[in-house]
Amino acid sequence: MDRKIIVDVEIRNIEEFAVHAKRAKDMGATHVMVSQLPRSRWMWEADLSDPYPNWCMRHAQLFKLVCPPQLENYLPIGFIAECFALVKARCDILKSLNMKGALFSNEPFWLPEAVYRDHPAWRGTRCDHPRRAKHTYYSPCVDNTEVLELYRYAVRELVSKTGIDFILFKSNDAGGGLCWSNGTYSGPNGPETCKRRSMADRINGFLDALNAGAADAGLDITLCFNANLGFKIEEQGAAEAWRGAKDNYIINGRNNKGEYPTAVLNMEPEWIRGIPNIFSFARDLGDAVSSGKPILAFQLNYTDFGEKWKYAKNSLVNTPVTWKACMDGIYETAKQIVPGREDLLTDAFYYISEGELHFSHDGLGLIMYGIVHQRWINRPFVLFPEELTEDERSYYRRFQFQALDEKHANDLLDMQNIECARGFSAAFLLSQTVRKASESFNKAIALLTELGKKEAKHKDKSDMLIRRLKIYNCLMKTCVNAALFQNLVDGIDYSAEPPLDSKWPTRNDLRIEQYQNITRSEIDNAYELADLLEGYEEQIFHIADEENEDIFVFGPHLVSQIRKKAAIMLNHELDGNRVFERHNI
Repeated sequence: MDRKIIVDVEIRNIEEFAVHAKRAKDMGATHVMVSQLPRSRWMWEADLSDPYPNWCMRHAQLFKLVCPPQLENYLPIGFIAECFALVKARCDILKSLNMKGALFSNEPFWLPEAVYRDHPAWRGTRCDHPRRAKHTYYSPCVDNTEVLELYRYAVRELVSKTGIDFILFKSNDAGGGLCWSNGTYSGPNGPETCKRRSMADRINGFLDALNAGAADAGLDITLCFNANLGFKIEEQGAAEAWRGAKDNYIINGRNNKGEYPTAVLNMEPEWIRGIPNIFSFARDLGDAVSSGKPILAFQLNYTDFGEKWKYAKNSLVNTPVTWKACMDGIYETAKQIVPGREDLLTDAFYYISEGELHFSHDGLGLIMYGIVHQRWINRPFVLFPEELTEDERSYYRRFQFQALDEKHANDLLDMQNIECARGFSAAFLLSQTVRKASESFNKAIALLTELGKKEAKHKDKSDMLIRRLKIYNCLMKTCVNAALFQNLVDGIDYSAEPPLDSKWPTRNDLRIEQYQNITRSEIDNAYELADLLEGYEEQIFHIADEENEDIFVFGPHLVSQIRKKAAIMLNHELDGNRVFERHNI
């Protein structure tokens, strides 16, 4: 197999894609990911009270790009044409550079319920998350020959017009799932007709249909299929499917020789745009390149100094295999960026990576999700959230990922019905993790401040990165305050009348101080965050217009909403008197 180097880049328009594709070509890449598509609002707008479709609106499902004739009455044809046009335009640019497109998709992906009412035999596994979805969602059954023909058609049309020859599929997550898999959120389920078929035959049969579609178009294609996800129980049937695979299939990381031919660097979404973590990237890329694996995939997001692009171009030629080689490469990269000031920039990069490492110790990596899809960033921390007015609540509640009842929605730490920082010990450990991370970021800020003073032509970049890091500090502080506040709330007996006698001095219940200090910290933090963000929202977050705000994307009024959060909290300062004994000292 010829070596494939696949780069995923952040793009906002076709002009940016053309620039980055050329840079990727110069770096030695063979493929660029073309999967970034408009969010499929139609999936959510069927019921805006159901948050579950938000997980999958951003993915590039095959039927989001090509609509088989049998599905034209059920899917938005105009939107599909728009998505396909974007992908084709990108692939045309890649073709002019003698490169190829690569696609990431999650399949088999759910179809609207009306499809199955008209075609009952197509209904496959229930693939939604039963604690997060308000409706059931079903993937099509890929043991059904008619369904396989739909997929064969889609791949034939897609690859014949775009030249895409590498597709990576994820399943059993984000709206996709396999019949009778123990990896789906609802547990093994599906039609009786395919219950006794082996998972290996099911997966290979699905890939055979996709492969046949590519062959119809006269193309050889690499198909990667992964049915495992993080902490979930491994899908044993899928793990053995490689034994029956064709030469161009990779199933759960393995080819039909039992080898692991792919090296994929972490491609997680950024919570704050433009934070460089060159030390982690350098070591991961070094390990991947030196492994000699024929398929290498990594992400190059925008950063102010562009250090990842420069480092990757160098390291793909001069393979670093030790930490010293990585460190030397980082130092040389910094020297290319700021000749004569490379010590300052290298040290700043180090402390940023150190801060990221400290913060990663929060555990599952879920805590920052609270900023976005629990809307901690603009949601007031109050003791009686059920008493908030419609005006005080509606601007964040409708973008809160919470499909259970309002009791769960009012609980700050109900993170997708997972508790990741509940209780005193968890909140304490999180606060210590954040303290260490902030200390590291503050060291980087000091170095970048010095760099800006000494190198005027780089001051704008230094200042912007400083702003990003200060915002990161604010968001981490919000995470800690959310955990501390909810820990306090969890210990309140709301039915008890707080004592109010005339004994003096009285300082019997220190929770009133904790309440005051946590809320004051978050109020001050909110104002600082708003000031840092104002005018820079789109450089820090992915911002949508008012009509397209959703659970994973903020809207255009974020700054004013953060200040509104602080104002609401100030208006509710005395709520603590209703549940805690006040001091009289």
